[in-house]
Amino acid sequence: MPLYDYECADHGPFRAWARMAEALKACPCPLCGEPARRQISAPNLNVMNGTLRKALARAERSSDEPRVAPRKHLANCGCSLCAHKKAPPPAHHRWAIGH
Repeated sequence: MPLYDYECADHGPFRAWARMAEALKACPCPLCGEPARRQISAPNLNVMNGTLRKALARAERSSDEPRVAPRKHLANCGCSLCAHKKAPPPAHHRWAIGH
């Protein structure tokens, strides 16, 4: 049974479960009981797996408020982000580039 959007003239929008055969019929408002017309809305299909849904949500959040790493973290702290940075060669071996 799908979830449909309806709008009451007095109390505004609400959602209600209804059979597909009764999709075009008016639904009574839960507050006043008056018949409310069904609104056209995009289907709420949940076809994505959980991993993809989480990745899209994380990307959407970061588009408005990107996470910024603190400066003290990047100053040779030894973590996995800083460990792969190459140190400059010692002064007495600067002529031996690549060795």
